[in-house]
Amino acid sequence: MRRLCVLISAAFVLGAQPATAAEPSDTTMPYPGAVALSEESAGVWVYKSFPQFLPLYLFKGEPPGRSLCDRSCTAVWPIIQAQSTDKPVGFWTIVKRDDGRFQWAYKNSPVYTYFEDHPGDPKGVGKDMDWYLYEQGYTYIDGAWVQASPPSVAAHTRQTEKAKKIQATAELLRP
Repeated sequence: MRRLCVLISAAFVLGAQPATAAEPSDTTMPYPGAVALSEESAGVWVYKSFPQFLPLYLFKGEPPGRSLCDRSCTAVWPIIQAQSTDKPVGFWTIVKRDDGRFQWAYKNSPVYTYFEDHPGDPKGVGKDMDWYLYEQGYTYIDGAWVQASPPSVAAHTRQTEKAKKIQATAELLRP
């Protein structure tokens, strides 16, 4: 009887194991501990937050290496926070935010989650975000931020009187 219980238990454990999934094309891709690489569907891999497994987003429209998402924005778009002791790994870098926190960035683009998301349910895809700001040191040309020399006093006055509207769109982060 004991042998039968052991055999049934072993069969249950083996039967409960998931089928072997296809691996990402590059299994050596390093990423930080705050992130997981997950197969969304057969052969389609996405990065997710760890340990919550929430979808991750980039905003197309932010300047490289800088987050424009302020305190009220991060209530809706929480950041993937890095520790001051963390080091860049692979395509993952760290951005120091204006509020003093550190944020993980993928290929120099800050990474976020969305407050309404649940694992496997990315509701933030395609959401637009408007920012109004004056960017000293950058110029917005043809839909992209480029490093520029500091503006003249007249240009600074014009831009601060009427801040430029910048729109960014959330996209799922895929390797």
